[in-house]
Amino acid sequence: TARHFPSLQNSAMAKTEATAVGHSTPKAVTGKSVPAESDASILAKNPSVDSLESLASTTSPAPSPTLQARANTSNPIDGLGAPAVLVNEDIGAARNEWLFNPPSVVVEGIKSLLIDERDLPMALAFFNICVTTLPAAAAVFYFRSHVFGLVYIVTNLLLYQERFILALHFSSHRSIFKSSVLNLVPPYLLSPFFGIPSGIYYLHHCVMHHVENNVFPYDVSSTEPYQRDNFAHLIVYWLRFLLAIWVELPYYALRRQRYGLAFHSVTCIGFFFVVTTILYSVNPVGTLWIFWIYTLVNSFLLMLGNWSQHIFVSPRNPDSNYLLAYNLINVSSNQRCFNDGYHVEHHLHSRRHWSELPSSFMRSLDKYAKEDGLVFRGIDNMAVGFLTFTGQLDKLAEHYVQLGPVERTKEEIVAELKHRLVPIHRKPKSS
Repeated sequence: TARHFPSLQNSAMAKTEATAVGHSTPKAVTGKSVPAESDASILAKNPSVDSLESLASTTSPAPSPTLQARANTSNPIDGLGAPAVLVNEDIGAARNEWLFNPPSVVVEGIKSLLIDERDLPMALAFFNICVTTLPAAAAVFYFRSHVFGLVYIVTNLLLYQERFILALHFSSHRSIFKSSVLNLVPPYLLSPFFGIPSGIYYLHHCVMHHVENNVFPYDVSSTEPYQRDNFAHLIVYWLRFLLAIWVELPYYALRRQRYGLAFHSVTCIGFFFVVTTILYSVNPVGTLWIFWIYTLVNSFLLMLGNWSQHIFVSPRNPDSNYLLAYNLINVSSNQRCFNDGYHVEHHLHSRRHWSELPSSFMRSLDKYAKEDGLVFRGIDNMAVGFLTFTGQLDKLAEHYVQLGPVERTKEEIVAELKHRLVPIHRKPKSS
């Protein structure tokens, strides 16, 4: 199976060039497209709706239009190494979300199950996991070996963790299978093997995080009240999640009068603890490694990931999607994780197909420039977090993409990044 898919290689996915901003804001000449409405706006309009599936047919975006952009090669390279022409290498890049190809007959069978063939990389990632991770977990239970358990966790983290979490993420926003039963496999069957109890991801991410939009205290995983370059604050943030999310998540749903989701989350959390307790009494080694230790490790990785994505929040307007996250372009993790680097784009259009995020970003460069959105090139989320925690904002500034009409110096970029790290304290409002 080729790493390039015809459905991902249409005219909208061709490599796109635009003039570098700071000299002249890139402009794209595009066709018309139906905007992808976000989960937050849909749920706000339909407060009694707990699931978006019944609305999917009316909110899916039209295919991306053909992209063209002005190229200006006469401008010199700027002082921070930004080229005169901004080339988005993520558009049309070969996909790397799955590890190995099943037989072609299996691939064709999987394609027939999909709503949108562009989600084949996601389905293949799930297939890889089903035929490797699940048997490996069974082996840990069978052999009752701590060595096997450790190897299982390390191998799963290195090979599949990012891939699965982001596949779960995007498939929770937009179901990928025609069968409602198959759509339950990732969030209910597979997620416990990656440290997420069955059935609770949708409420935590699609409902709470996107509706509340990182606003503290309503988004209980908000990064706002912390000094976000302080590692000790990250530890406090993680421990709150680890110890309190079991209560805070159902309470959030009750507070927002989403009673169905509240009952569902209590049921899922209770099921996780009851089943793993019973399993521990039967097979303590397998349960310890496969579920409990993995859940502990994953809780930190999830919080580190969310912290890193929302590490720069501008106190000038923390409600703006352009100012509560950043985009990452031209980095290999976008090909491994379904273009997850386009986090501002995702918050703006949470139900837009993951393959359309780079082209959507390129069409919106003027808006990013106007709103002062952050964009970095050639660096992933974890590296952004690492450079920030270690006080190397000057190195991070080397990855900064100039978007405004007035070009910032490195010192001005560092100052702006520091400004977006300070804690944000809001006045209480009625819920």
